Amino acid sequence: MLKKVKLTEAEMKEFAEVFAYYDYGDEEIGMVPYYPGYPDRTSLINYLVAMIKTADEYGGIYATSDKKEGIIILTDTTHPYPGIAMIKMMWRMARALGFKNFSNIIKKFQAGVASLEKTYRDSNRQFVQIELLAVKKEYQGKGFMRPLVETAFEVAKNGNLPVIVSTDAELKKDKYEHIGMQHVNTRTLGEKSFMYDLVREI
Repeated sequence: MLKKVKLTEAEMKEFAEVFAYYDYGDEEIGMVPYYPGYPDRTSLINYLVAMIKTADEYGGIYATSDKKEGIIILTDTTHPYPGIAMIKMMWRMARALGFKNFSNIIKKFQAGVASLEKTYRDSNRQFVQIELLAVKKEYQGKGFMRPLVETAFEVAKNGNLPVIVSTDAELKKDKYEHIGMQHVNTRTLGEKSFMYDLVREI
């Protein structure tokens, strides 16, 4: 299993930029255009940094090596972040987007059929969730995604838990499937905008 790491502010921004500037191709737009300021991605990057910073403070980030070619942020419902962590993260995210825009983004994520996360929470099922996975541009396509996802599997195995993830790109969905996750649901959020829910049961 990969080791937990701490990130510098510069590294947090670098991984946020990798995520924000993902190439969806011509068939999809993902969630990116729904963030304020698009096509400028400053608010989205600041939003992602807010999440990364909270995970960094509370030990939720794993990296491929000391070089940090890629990172994965995991949450585990059996060992949740303390309440103050969630308050800090929500406050940071709301400040990054503006409170009205933050509320609109949350509503957008919840549009359509229920997400796998909501379904599990409503049925009081415990799980490990992949919150963010990013590989630096120069290391993409070189096999760094696999050990990150497999670390999620190992964390989940310790608690006999499923691993879930939601992603807004079909290509990402395909990669998760290739590594061992099962696509169980597609949610339509808007024209050319979809969320794909995947799970790996233990």
